[in-house]
Parts: sequence; C-alpha cells; structure tokens
Amino acid sequence: MNPISDASFHKLIQILETYFVLNHMFKITLRSRLQETAYKKGSRILNFHEKQQIVWFMLEGLAREIRVNTETFEEKTMWFWSEMSFLYTTPGFFSQQPSECTIEILKDCRMVLMSYKDWTLLKDEFKETEIVTEKIRGTYDKLRQEHIDDIKNLNTVDRYFKHKQFLLQLLGVTKLKYVAEYMSMSADRLGRLRKKY
Repeated sequence: MNPISDASFHKLIQILETYFVLNHMFKITLRSRLQETAYKKGSRILNFHEKQQIVWFMLEGLAREIRVNTETFEEKTMWFWSEMSFLYTTPGFFSQQPSECTIEILKDCRMVLMSYKDWTLLKDEFKETEIVTEKIRGTYDKLRQEHIDDIKNLNTVDRYFKHKQFLLQLLGVTKLKYVAEYMSMSADRLGRLRKKY
C-alpha cells in the first residue's frame, strides 16, 4: 500500500465530479484517507461470506464479480468491472453484511482504495459523501438493471450485437466461459456468434 499519487487522485476526482462538484476541504480530507495499490491477475480481493472492509476504484485492469450458490458453492460470473470503475458488492460494503459474491482480478490492476472506517468518518464529516455515494450506487444499479432487462427481453443474437464491442474487449483478456455466464448464454452459443459475426 502506498499514499495515492497526484495523477491517480486527479483521475478519481474527475470521475467523482461527474456526479457532484466537490469543495476544496472535502478533496483535501478525502485524499488523506486514500491509498493506492496493485493486484496481480488471479487474486481474489473479496471472498464469499467475507465482509467487504474496502471499497476500490480501479485505475487500470479488469475484475469480475462471481455469485456463489449458497448450497452448492457453484460460481457464476455476474458482472465485470473495467478501468475507472468503483468495485463493491451489494449486500456488502455499505451494509457490512457478509458478501454473497467473490471479486477476482482478471488482469493486473492498479487500484485506489478506502476502508469502511474511513468512508464512515468522511460521511460523518461531509454531507457530500452521502450524496456522491448515492449517485454512484444509483448509476451502477441502473446499469445492472439494464443488463438484467437485456437478458430477459433480447434474444442471444440481439444481446450479442448490443454488447459486441464490450464482449470483444473481454474475450481478448478472459475466458469465454466467464463472458458467456455474464451474458447468460452457453459458451458454445457465444463462440458460434463470435465466429459468425
């Protein structure tokens, strides 16, 4: 773990200010509570049934959220996080409930992170913390709901074309099986669509 660099802090602030304009004191305090680190491909930075004590902001890399079946312990890829994304599970970080998911690094990552304790202190000190947090959560909830709607309402061909650009990026760095799980189709089906189109 290292103190956050100037460049990394600037990138984070750019993203945060797409949600809410932050005052100078908030930025100074926020910076003092952030750290920066790197994770290697294959690392599991959150495990099933663990309480998420850290929230991450990914500067570089790729990670997947894995839903774990509580009875069979079977794993299924539910989500991908790429650069300039906030990584957290629900329930998990904000509720401090045991996670139903695992987070695995798929490509070497560079992350900014904050502990739950520091996030709570920041929230107590600055009302902006809650506003920004809720705006981020609302945006991510909307993206996840749109993805669920696509799975329910679009056939596999339409789903493939709608997400083709992102899928091709994913397929360049991770397993076909993981991408197929995320798209809620078989690996064979996704492989055929990729070859055909």
